[in-house]
Amino acid sequence: MPAGDAQRVWFPEMLEELKASWSKTMSWDDLADFCARMSEKRKQIRRERGIQPTMMWCPKCGKRTSSSVSNVSIRSALFALKKDDLLDEAVFKQLDKSWMKHKKKPLFVSSRTVFLIS
Repeated sequence: MPAGDAQRVWFPEMLEELKASWSKTMSWDDLADFCARMSEKRKQIRRERGIQPTMMWCPKCGKRTSSSVSNVSIRSALFALKKDDLLDEAVFKQLDKSWMKHKKKPLFVSSRTVFLIS
């Protein structure tokens, strides 16, 4: 396993798919669906390549355990687009600010829980 693969969020083939799919007119829902697909693709890549989660020390019990693999977030997609020069700094800041506002809006309200877009 190449160094850093255990922590990698965007593998090269995922970045290519992001570049091909990206549009400045993409809705947050579409980007969320895309990130969900990329999360599944990331899990598949990690399985196929035998990439194990990073190890961490549990702060409660002090045991060494494997960490959980997080999903691909919309914000990580925005940073990846910026890194690959598909977003300039001004557009990145505008989209990042817009996303921060959007994700705070309730998606579904039940009698017990408010679910937010994440």
